Amino acid sequence: PGFNGGNHALIDQVKGGVAGGIRYNDGIGHFAVEPYHNVNYAEAHDNHTLWDKLQLTNSDVSEDERIRMHKLAAAIILTSQGIPFLHAGQEFLRTKQGEENSFRSPDEINRLDWPRRAQYGFVVDAVKGWIRLRREHPALRLPDAEQIRRHLRFLDAPPGVLAYALVDHAGGDAWHTIVILHNAGRGDQPVNLPFPGRWRVVCDRDRTGTDTLYEVEGAQVNVPALASMALYSDGP
Repeated sequence: PGFNGGNHALIDQVKGGVAGGIRYNDGIGHFAVEPYHNVNYAEAHDNHTLWDKLQLTNSDVSEDERIRMHKLAAAIILTSQGIPFLHAGQEFLRTKQGEENSFRSPDEINRLDWPRRAQYGFVVDAVKGWIRLRREHPALRLPDAEQIRRHLRFLDAPPGVLAYALVDHAGGDAWHTIVILHNAGRGDQPVNLPFPGRWRVVCDRDRTGTDTLYEVEGAQVNVPALASMALYSDGP
């Protein structure tokens, strides 16, 4: 399993992707000199689709939990620096019926299953919301490594939770501080925010986008199990 599927020991590798693949510090980073050298993805046409992989690695959990794991992966990709890549149909849980190497498989395996798009439209809507957040906020797509090191801050968080902030109007963003939280654990987790104050939640387990859903006051927020959140503040 990957980080979203329960292998939380992979968190530093995921942080490397969040930082756009650059050498962020001595413990976090990959090969990229600049974030535009790095492509983040969770599935491609080769090998298992993410949905098929989750069925193999998490066969003991409910479909609802696997859907939440799947949504978590998309949220991580779309809130990371660098270039995000989504396999066509990933947004509606694309499956190749368990076939890993499908280059000789018929259309029944390789097609885009449009009835599946209708069945899982709520997942499509969640992905659309994360895309909207990324498009409208330059903090999520900083152009160079120097700005990533200056503005991206990983936050202390419980095991299985990936937490980071984009600070000081990163990339000229209108929002002073954006916090992104990904809880890959099976239980709700409290996470400390960078500073106390009024925080506006724009993405949670069920709704995504850029509009304020609700506000939280203080320096802590509860993140539901197998869910991502995005919230922002005008500053301390």
